[in-house]
Amino acid sequence: MYRIVLVYLCIGLIHIYKVKCDLIKRENKQLDGKQCCYRTLDDAMTEIEDLVGKFDKLRNKSYGCKENTPEHPTAFTALSTFSSGLPNGPILFDKVIANVGNSYNPSTGKFTAPVSGLYSISVSIMGLHGNSIHVAIRKNGQELARLWTHGGGRGEVASHTLNLPLKRGDQMWASGSPGKKIYAREPYNVFSGILIASGKFN
Repeated sequence: MYRIVLVYLCIGLIHIYKVKCDLIKRENKQLDGKQCCYRTLDDAMTEIEDLVGKFDKLRNKSYGCKENTPEHPTAFTALSTFSSGLPNGPILFDKVIANVGNSYNPSTGKFTAPVSGLYSISVSIMGLHGNSIHVAIRKNGQELARLWTHGGGRGEVASHTLNLPLKRGDQMWASGSPGKKIYAREPYNVFSGILIASGKFN
């Protein structure tokens, strides 16, 4: 595509310099017309070469942007509608709002990274009145962060967002205090994530 644009620009430049050459010949009859044309056409070729260099730089920049763009678009958002006690394991966020790439499994409550890259993972929890709940955000079973909501007289939501590198196959989930209840009548309890950029990150 850029070559087509470049060709049109070259044609335009040559036309401009031909017109310029004619004007110079008319205004200064003492100059040799051929030398004028040669000089202006040489200038045109120089500018064309400069344009080629600029287009190559732009093309390289566009390729660089393409490399940073995720090749496997991945994003999910799910809600938990379970008002019964939390399980002894991953919290099930069963109501899926979005699951681009199908990397979140609502039956297990786990998100599996489809490719290595930089991800953003968020969890929010609201405890039912009288239920003090601790929730851990885990990567492959290892606790990375913890939320706490004491379920007081008024609704209280705790949330965390983690931006972190994941390798292909890494799993993320949230687990809470077994038997404790969350307020699930409304969409307060959310598990979501998105692939920001694919590749290897330290």
